[in-house]
Amino acid sequence: MPHHRLVRAALCLIVCAGAGLSVPARAEDEGPCPERPPRPPAAARPSTTMAENLPAEVRARELRLINKGVSEFIGAVELRRDSQSLNADYLRHDKSSGMVDATGNVTFKEASGLTYQTQETHINLGSRTGHAGSGSFRLEDGSARGDAERIDFEGPDHTRLTRVRYTTCAPGQDDWFFKIGELELDTAEDIGTARHASINFQGLPVFYLPYLSFPISDQRKSGFLIPRVGSSDNRGTEISAPYYLNLAPNYDDTLTPRYLSKRGWQLQNEFRYLTPRAEGKLDIEALPNDRMENRDDRAAGTYLHKQVFDSRWSGNVDLRAVSDKQYVEDFGDNLRITSQTHLPQNAQVDYRGPLWNFGARAAGYQTIDPTIAPADRPYARLPQINLSLNRPMQPNRANYYFETEAVNFDRDAGVTGGRLNLSPAVALPLSNNYGFVTPRIGVRHISYALSGAPDETPSLTRGVFSLDSGLVFERDSRWGERLFTQTLEPRLYYLYIPDKNQDALPNFDTSVPEFSFPNLFRDNRFTGGDRIGDANQVTAAVTTRFIDDHDGTERGRASLGRIYYFADREVNLPAGTGSTAASDIIGEATATLASHWHARSSIQWNRADPRVEKYSVYLQYNPAKDRILNLGKRFIRNEIEQTDISTEWPLASRWTFRARSLYSQRDKRNVESFAGVEYNACCWALRVVAGRRLIYDTANNNAAIQNNSIMFELELTGLSKLGRVPDSPLRESMF
Repeated sequence: MPHHRLVRAALCLIVCAGAGLSVPARAEDEGPCPERPPRPPAAARPSTTMAENLPAEVRARELRLINKGVSEFIGAVELRRDSQSLNADYLRHDKSSGMVDATGNVTFKEASGLTYQTQETHINLGSRTGHAGSGSFRLEDGSARGDAERIDFEGPDHTRLTRVRYTTCAPGQDDWFFKIGELELDTAEDIGTARHASINFQGLPVFYLPYLSFPISDQRKSGFLIPRVGSSDNRGTEISAPYYLNLAPNYDDTLTPRYLSKRGWQLQNEFRYLTPRAEGKLDIEALPNDRMENRDDRAAGTYLHKQVFDSRWSGNVDLRAVSDKQYVEDFGDNLRITSQTHLPQNAQVDYRGPLWNFGARAAGYQTIDPTIAPADRPYARLPQINLSLNRPMQPNRANYYFETEAVNFDRDAGVTGGRLNLSPAVALPLSNNYGFVTPRIGVRHISYALSGAPDETPSLTRGVFSLDSGLVFERDSRWGERLFTQTLEPRLYYLYIPDKNQDALPNFDTSVPEFSFPNLFRDNRFTGGDRIGDANQVTAAVTTRFIDDHDGTERGRASLGRIYYFADREVNLPAGTGSTAASDIIGEATATLASHWHARSSIQWNRADPRVEKYSVYLQYNPAKDRILNLGKRFIRNEIEQTDISTEWPLASRWTFRARSLYSQRDKRNVESFAGVEYNACCWALRVVAGRRLIYDTANNNAAIQNNSIMFELELTGLSKLGRVPDSPLRESMF
């Protein structure tokens, strides 16, 4: 089905569904869903268990003493006993047995927050045993309610209800409900257990469960989460049914069987844990037999861990792996994931001290694109050790700096070995209210211990001198009725590093960063530690800012700069000579155009040709938390020309529209796009999203394929709190 037809069909289905599921208008529908106060956990609530001899206080219009220990109360009866209360038209109390017989508009309220309303109740308040006729029940916070044909009180904290309707919808709004043969409520554990339960949505039975347990508060509880249903070109019809396991207060697990009609059964598992000093999760998914690709044992795994040992020591682990490159294309759900060619595998320990910072790291990658030659793949760092002096800058006095890095680079092809970098420096930052001057002098040293190179122990030492200076001018400015302080900040940055041929040095991790305004003031035009860029140059730049006089907020900023070279650059990647007299002109600007409008842009102008080499423009309108519109354009000559539009916007009081389109003008096609809506009825929500994403078939010379998909998600409040709601594909694809 063509993409525009798919999106149109999805939106038509949404509108039709909304019309078919509509209910009579109510006043509460016109506004947002009401906030429900959080219900305290069972441990924080008064116990329902009470001693037999606790006194009861009774108020009524009329009192009759029938015989010794037996009393009758008539008219507006109100009984209170510890944390229990019972209201009725008529009440008979037998002091010797503790039994209470109440009839007529009976309301029985307990410390747990449960309230029962019946026409007759027979209960021993001390032991909390007895029964009631047909009636209704509700939680104090309004998060759940229902009715039953019979209610049996079976001791402290336990209640059994027969032939029950249970829902989390507001009164008069039974959009969905459980129809249950037998329901047990355990208020001590905040658990409801249902037998022979059917889920009815808009009056139609949609699901039957012979057994189900669920929380009757916001506390986590093991059980099935709401299934997700969808369809896509490369996976077919998708049905997943997550099962949440609340193993302990600080760790849990979600097991998700997932049926893909074109591929077979996939099993996904997410294990999470949290301790006072650590948190992490382990994600594993496997597809034992992929019918579409005729492959066995397709799988992926991710392990993330963060650790705080004490106030100064910390660590983290990031391990990712897949069985094959096409796995990411076939099962990744957004462009950020599917565009990866190398998956990180890192473990790191850091120390942040009052004087020194230290880091130790073991890092590798899984190259998932088999077309990348071994000699072009990134090196593993086994290990990498960093040490740096950690002292805050002190104005108008000498400041000392020291950084060192030792790394062992390993790879199956090419030169391997160890590298040591040393960078001591001293600077004297002089500043006042109208300007600054900062001379700085330092040394940069590189040495190697290599295998597979003609020279196994090359080294390089270069001196580095820089002089950074700037002035700040201010004037009063006005924009309409608003007063501003406008600044004009010219800046000159001189850098000198003597030349030394470095073509014989290996290149383990060095590259040229993207040209940007902050990079005009770098003391090395390379990233990584294998090259020291020779320099005899000055950067001339100017920045202007608009500061709101009312609150001191920066409302706008614009910067423009360029590097002027006094000598050719002999050190380059790849090898060669840079002979231009000046760099391209680079500019950037940000602005808060009004209270809800934000803009940022950048441009790189080649004055020699002349032509624009690169630009980006982004505009955002964000008038409220749930209203946002993003417009963006990005251009890099001979590489990228893309337009990105995304929005989240309410269509009506309960309807929200979300969409994104990433379009490549260079390729004349959509890279990624989706459109969807959400209807939130407070006690349930329906989400539908249709999308298209560009994927690449590695089995067919990386041919580009448009993958269409549509996803449905129905969330029933209360059921979806069996742990956590699966992340909506609408939300995880945006921003």
